[in-house]
Amino acid sequence: MKVSSLLNPKLIKCGLVARTKDEALLELLEVMAAGTPEVTLDELKAALAEREKLGPFSMAKGSAFPHARTEKVSDFRIAIGTLPRGLDFKAPDGNFIRLVVLFVIPKKHSNLYLTTLAQFLNLFATEENLLKAANSKTGEELIAAVDSISPRPPAPPAPSTSMATVTPSTMLSKAIELLSSSRGEAVPVVDADGNLVGELSAGALLQLGVREHFLQLASAASLQAGASIESVFRSHGDATLEKLGVISSNGYRTMQEDEPLLETVVKLSQSGARGAYVLRGRRLVGHVSTADILKKISGSR
Repeated sequence: MKVSSLLNPKLIKCGLVARTKDEALLELLEVMAAGTPEVTLDELKAALAEREKLGPFSMAKGSAFPHARTEKVSDFRIAIGTLPRGLDFKAPDGNFIRLVVLFVIPKKHSNLYLTTLAQFLNLFATEENLLKAANSKTGEELIAAVDSISPRPPAPPAPSTSMATVTPSTMLSKAIELLSSSRGEAVPVVDADGNLVGELSAGALLQLGVREHFLQLASAASLQAGASIESVFRSHGDATLEKLGVISSNGYRTMQEDEPLLETVVKLSQSGARGAYVLRGRRLVGHVSTADILKKISGSR
């Protein structure tokens, strides 16, 4: 997914009427507020003013990138305003600003903001690209311009293939041993053909142990024997994961091995996930972390 896929024509205003920097920012905040029902104009003003206390926002080669952080929005939002003739923002490089890109983000999307900002800075590094976007007449035309000048997304980082897997017929004792040796929070569950069918998490095992522990405590014999969660796992050691019902079929994240990085990092950021299983079709081929993806994107600039 290219940067253009993060843009919404309803959050784009071509030809801002502002005559000053402050007027331009207010005009763009109004565009954002009109297209974002969960946050008011006053709340956006306050969030932007709070950010401005930390120092000036990024400006480079005719483009400006103000941003505001607020938990009033649940998703990463971008509004764009154009100033074809240019406006003096007192930019460090002396250039008049022709394109203003406003980011409004919840705190959980900090990494996504930095990654997207870097891509925009790279995108408008040349005057030709900047003017192509700034001279657009409509939001749709601007998105098409951004799409046309966007570089081909970098290939996904090579997934890690040195990971333990289990199958639905794996015995509980073996699964616990693998999960413990992997030092992770979960191991993927695959079928006989290597297709990902679920996940076994440490949380699911803990829930199993607690549930069976209390069931045992309900009997007088177990009370006399002094039942423990450890004894529960021993007593169920030969049972399969499928029989015990501890395989989760949701809650984990996946990506195709040829999936564009920006699309993946958006999905992971929105869900708060730290990584994803990498698939070729349905077949599991590895795992990649959010940190790996961000490192790959940063290195491609």
